[in-house]
Amino acid sequence: MILKLRPHYVQKIWGGEKIAKIFNFKSNDKIGEAWVVSGIKDNQAKIINQKEEITLDLFYKQNKKLFNNYKTEDFPLLIKFLDAKDDLSIQVHPNNKQAQELENYPYGKSEAWYILGLEKNHEIIIGLKSENLNELKKVNKDNWKKIINIKKIKVGSVFDIKPGTVHAIRKGTFVYEIQQPSDITYRIYDFDRLEQNGKKRQLDLEKSIKVINNDFKENLSFKSEINFLNLKILQLISNKIFNLQKWSIYGNTKIRLNEDERNFLIVTAIEGKGKINNFAIENYQTLILTYDEIKEITLEGNFKLLVANPIS
Repeated sequence: MILKLRPHYVQKIWGGEKIAKIFNFKSNDKIGEAWVVSGIKDNQAKIINQKEEITLDLFYKQNKKLFNNYKTEDFPLLIKFLDAKDDLSIQVHPNNKQAQELENYPYGKSEAWYILGLEKNHEIIIGLKSENLNELKKVNKDNWKKIINIKKIKVGSVFDIKPGTVHAIRKGTFVYEIQQPSDITYRIYDFDRLEQNGKKRQLDLEKSIKVINNDFKENLSFKSEINFLNLKILQLISNKIFNLQKWSIYGNTKIRLNEDERNFLIVTAIEGKGKINNFAIENYQTLILTYDEIKEITLEGNFKLLVANPIS
C-alpha cells in the first residue's frame, strides 16, 4: 500500500512564503514548517487516499502489519520541510533519557538535515567554540559568534544533528529534516526578537546546559554510493534512529530490498517527478510505502528522492 499524506502546517516567527507556494494554499501567516509525516498529537499529517481521511498515528496503530509490526507504539519518525525566512533560535535538544527526566516525554530529538535551497547566508550554526558552558549564560548580540560555531554550507549538504548539539538554521535556508517524533527544543539565544506581545521569547539556559554534548563531528564524506541500471543510491546517514539515502532515477528501473530490514519507506521527491510502483509522485511530495510495497520497487521517470526508514 502507498499512503499519500496532507501535511500539518506550523506558523513560526521566522517563517516565510515558500511552503504555502509549494503546497498551493494561501496564508497570511509566516509558515515555517510543513510536517509532511507526523503522528504527533495535535500536529498530525493525514492520510488522504484511503476510504476515509485518517490521521497517520491512528492508521499506524490500527494497521501495524502494514509496518512489519514495527516496535514503537507511536509512529517512529517525523519529517518536515523548514522555510527559514529569518534565523532560527540557537538551540539544543535532549536525548531520550533526558527528555524522560526533564519533560516526562518518551523521545528526545535526534535529527538530520538535507539542505534543499539557499538564498542568503549559505551557512548554519552548529557546535560550540568554547568548552565553558557557563559562557552561554552571557550570550548576546555582540559575542555569540565568538562562542558558537558557524559553518559554510551548500545545496545538498547533510548534517546529522545528534541530541546535545547546539545548532540553528540561518535565514534564507530551505531544509528537509528527519527526526524522532519529538518537538522538545531548548533555546539558548534568540537574537533579542520580540513576539507580537512585545516580549522576548523564552530561553531555556539551565536545561540547555544540562543536555549539551559538545562533540559534533561533521560527516565530510558519504558512506557509500551504489549504482544500478538507471538508479544511483547515495548513503547519507545511518544512525541508531533512522537511515537516510538519496536515490537518483534516470529512467525506468527496479530495485529489490530486504523488506524486513526496512519495515517501510518514507520517500520524498526533491527534484522532478515520476512513478513509484505505478503511483505518481510530484516534486516535494512525500509518500509512505508500507511493508507489502517494498520488496521490489519499480521506478519510472527522471527524478530524485530522499528515502528514509526507521532503524530496526
